[in-house]
Amino acid sequence: MGIDSSEVLARLQVEPAPLSLAKLKKLFASKKSGNTEADLRAALASDKIFVWPKNSFWHIDPKAKLRADILAQCAVKALKKTEIKGSKNQPKNQLSKVVDELIAEKKLLKYPALAGTAFLLVPADSLQAYWAYVEEFVAAKLKKAGIAQTSLEENIWEILPKLEPEKDVPVSVARLRRALGLTEKDKERFDEAALKLREQRRVYLSQHDHPQALSPEDLGLLVDGKDGRFYVAITRREQ
Repeated sequence: MGIDSSEVLARLQVEPAPLSLAKLKKLFASKKSGNTEADLRAALASDKIFVWPKNSFWHIDPKAKLRADILAQCAVKALKKTEIKGSKNQPKNQLSKVVDELIAEKKLLKYPALAGTAFLLVPADSLQAYWAYVEEFVAAKLKKAGIAQTSLEENIWEILPKLEPEKDVPVSVARLRRALGLTEKDKERFDEAALKLREQRRVYLSQHDHPQALSPEDLGLLVDGKDGRFYVAITRREQ
């Protein structure tokens, strides 16, 4: 009995990176029937299994993965084309070509850098990455000039009314963070600012009823009250 392609696919789907042919041969050696490599290559011919560099295989199309990686990088921070990186498992010669394709498809948008002649690339659905760059640039200039910056609490207070779906309707903390151009590394600072505003009786925080049911990723989107409570939304408390 040969090697079933569904078994190979199932194995690849739990792997964090492509597996080499040599590694796959070891994994499926006990299932060999005649020529192990021939059986394995026949199983790998499935249209759900993709060939990667260095004679490796995975369940994800390398070009689709590269496109997703590029968009993810530019969503975290607006980048120049030369700053975008491919992973070690990606074909290096495709990076520039795929970036150009994403620009042509308007999935990556060009925005001016505030210094020099280069432009920055930002995903069409993550424009906050550009505003994060602008804020960073301006903050650096202000710091150099010795001008104090507005605190994050004041930024939250000022932007909240602009984000309300209707007057006095709570704004999700995930949406608020995006609007402020904050990234994952800013989460602790954002949580502290939101809690400080509540202590000052300037905002209400809406508590999640059952945080124990959430995954760590979903919990990471909420404000951590540091006491077992997590908050999903914030509302200005008019004084």
